[in-house]
This record gives sequence, C-alpha cells and structure tokens, in this order.
Amino acid sequence: MTDAGDQQPWLSLWQRVEGLGTYAEALRRLSQQEPLLQARPDYPQAPGIRVSHADDLRRTLDGIRSALIELRSGLPDALPNGTHSASGIPEEAPAAVEKRLETLTKLTDNLLVEAFQPLPPLPKHAPPYVLESPRHDLAGSKAVYLSYALEEIVASVHNALLSRANAAAGG
Repeated sequence: MTDAGDQQPWLSLWQRVEGLGTYAEALRRLSQQEPLLQARPDYPQAPGIRVSHADDLRRTLDGIRSALIELRSGLPDALPNGTHSASGIPEEAPAAVEKRLETLTKLTDNLLVEAFQPLPPLPKHAPPYVLESPRHDLAGSKAVYLSYALEEIVASVHNALLSRANAAAGG
C-alpha cells in the first residue's frame, strides 16, 4: 500500500462512498421530516401536508443512483472479487458488497418510479382520515428503508477498505 498507484482506487472508492453517505442522509431527511405524501385530486389536502419537495427528492434519488453505479464500477479495482475481507465479516466481502449494491440499485430505480406516480383513488366508503389506500405500498417507507440500507453499505465498504489497508500495511 506504499505505492501511490495502489492507493488511488482505494481513495477513489472512499470518496464515492462518502458521497453516497451524504445522499443517504438527505434521503432520510426528505422522507422522515417531510413525508412523501402527495395531495390527492379526489380528496381534500390535509393540513399536515406542506409544500412538496419533489425536485429535491428527484435530485437525491438520481444522485443515489449515480453514486451506486460509480461505486459498483470502482469496487473491483479497490476490493478485487475473490478476495476475502481481512476482518472476516462475510458482509464486507467484495461479492457480498456487490450483491447488496445491486439490490440497492434496483430499490432506487423502483423508488424513482413509485415516489412520483399518482396515488390510486380511494374507495368511496373510505373514512376521512385515510390518505393512502391500505394495499398501496408507501414510497416514504421504502425511502426510509433505502436510507438506512445505504448507511449500512457505506459502513461496510469503509470497514472493508480499512481492513484491507491494515492487512496490506501489516503484511
């Protein structure tokens, strides 16, 4: 790890992971403080629903998707596949990290569609406090899950990089 050429993929991946962590924090803020509720055309707007942050949300989700793609492309250089995590934690192995990144990319793609689709109409007999159809999966819940999952993958990649750097320095 003394050669500058060896450090470049690690440093690049570290910076990409830091950017992904920033997007995860932004997504959690957008989905928890300002839930992803949309005004319904067939239902009066509730007083708790404020100005939509749709543009911020779209930018954040697009940034997450780009960061995941960049992270997946830089992962093989910094953490070659087939190597095992020096820490011995299976979740930090390159193949496991890649699989989790693939899943998070799919979830982000789905959320990019679902968060901006109009909600289905409520049945005529719906009580006045129902804002969302009971069978409709809440985009806000998925966004919160995605933000926590992104923070977990950021920690895993950080640990894997530090573990490999320590192993290279000690060996």
